[in-house]
Amino acid sequence: MNTTELRQKVAKQLNNLSPERLALVSEFIDSLEAAEPTQASSFRKLPPLERGKTAKDLLEVAGTWQGDDLEECLNSVYKTRSETQF
Repeated sequence: MNTTELRQKVAKQLNNLSPERLALVSEFIDSLEAAEPTQASSFRKLPPLERGKTAKDLLEVAGTWQGDDLEECLNSVYKTRSETQF
């Protein structure tokens, strides 16, 4: 898909959005424009994980999943994970 076709597709999609979702799109675009060139997404702005946690700590919440999208979430993690940078 070329740039012109992509812009037309996005414009059409924007015209069909509710005001609330349109505001979310606007915020997302703002975050892209504000991101540093090396920053792929706003997820990189999250604070570092708390260290010192163990597998035993995870067992406290193991088995408490309430949703029906666990497999979908897990697949998403597999597809989007990257190497850790220290």
